[in-house]
Amino acid sequence: MAQNYSLMARKNLLKPDEAPKYYAVARSGRKVTVKEVCKRISERSSYSKGELEGCIGEFLLEIVNVLNEGNIAQVGDLGNFRMSLKTATPTATEKEFKASCIDKGKVLFFPGSDLRKLCKTLDYALYKSDSKDDSGKEEPLPDGGGDDNDGETPDPAA
Repeated sequence: MAQNYSLMARKNLLKPDEAPKYYAVARSGRKVTVKEVCKRISERSSYSKGELEGCIGEFLLEIVNVLNEGNIAQVGDLGNFRMSLKTATPTATEKEFKASCIDKGKVLFFPGSDLRKLCKTLDYALYKSDSKDDSGKEEPLPDGGGDDNDGETPDPAA
């Protein structure tokens, strides 16, 4: 199946006199919940839906614990999770720097080989909405995909 996309015109803020250029923005069909994923897996395996939901919950709790300890969580072929910090107030010297200079932390995800391979082999299809309102505009994206995020998935930790 092809990855749907829509086109979005964006101006270059450094060159406001130039005409906007068009960029592809990934479209998501709908959100699939953990419950639905567990139901799908339970239909083709010997695991019950409840067992899978419990395992996923415990797994996520342990990922948080690993990151809280300052470690990288390597999740097999899925990829790696690690912490990153945003400095709010850089200092001129190392001695001036205090923990209060750090604005926040965020979780970074680095996909594993299967997900990287998926990104390289995707097919693309322009999304054409059948339903337009009276103004001729498309319905809003279900994942908030119209935001200025250069076509990338927004960071949920931000």
